Amino acid sequence: MYVGRILSTLGGQGPMLLVISLCAGLVITPFAHLGYDLLPFSAFLLTLGSFLTAGLAPSEASIRLPLLGLVLAWVGLALPLAAALRAGVLLSLLAPPVGSAAAIAGMLGLRPRLALLVSIALTMLTPISIPCFATVLGLGIAFDMGGLAIRLFSIIGAAGFVAFLAIRFHRHLIPVLPDQSAATGIAVIGLIIVGLATSQGIRAQWTSNALRFDVMLAAAIVLNFGLCVLATVTFARLGWQTAGTIGLVSGNRNVTLVWAAASFGLPSVAEGYVAACVIPVLALPLIIKLCLRLPTFSRFIPQNQ
Repeated sequence: MYVGRILSTLGGQGPMLLVISLCAGLVITPFAHLGYDLLPFSAFLLTLGSFLTAGLAPSEASIRLPLLGLVLAWVGLALPLAAALRAGVLLSLLAPPVGSAAAIAGMLGLRPRLALLVSIALTMLTPISIPCFATVLGLGIAFDMGGLAIRLFSIIGAAGFVAFLAIRFHRHLIPVLPDQSAATGIAVIGLIIVGLATSQGIRAQWTSNALRFDVMLAAAIVLNFGLCVLATVTFARLGWQTAGTIGLVSGNRNVTLVWAAASFGLPSVAEGYVAACVIPVLALPLIIKLCLRLPTFSRFIPQNQ
């Protein structure tokens, strides 16, 4: 029972905890080292938490194939081709949505199941899509997609299997997994690990060249938030929850996955940009939560779509 309450609390306070974890890693070096050591485990927690969040989420509008195809084409094809940029910026668009997309959607009251389907489908396609886009756009970066594919399929397969068993026998796991918030809490633990681990690279980049990193951070924030807003406005007629979910998976990309696929053979500037991209991903849920509390903002958001 206590485990379930703790997980539910973590899920409910997720947006704030993600920002706290990043700050804690920046200030307390041992925390950053601990997060880095636990980083491989965080990928499993993120995926498992997303599967469970989607599985335990309240019923939402049915996901029709045309809608799913539209979102996959937008996030997986239109955005990468629309940005014939180089290195880190383009890599952030080539990346699939973050593995925690469904959990973040659950935190924000969006559509976890739609976010899960899009993020998992595009993640499974990355061993094919990333090398193809890199070739077409002439990036000149070698990708170790074979090893990455094995790791991805192992993580997603294991997390999916555990989530299936947990939902199938949910009545026996209520003390540990009482509700959707507890499922989100599992992903929050993974995100906290990511925040702690990433702070180490952020500190190194900022120490080496503070001005350059500040510029890259500003670019990462503009790109992330800008894509979220662009996609939400573009698909606004589909309703707030659907449009907001498309915005979420458009802006929040798993850049660390592409960084690993490139065998960490990126220029230092690109590596700095990849590190900067993690900050808006972790901060976005809290920013949206705070904005929704503002009367001038929330009155424009339909509450029952």
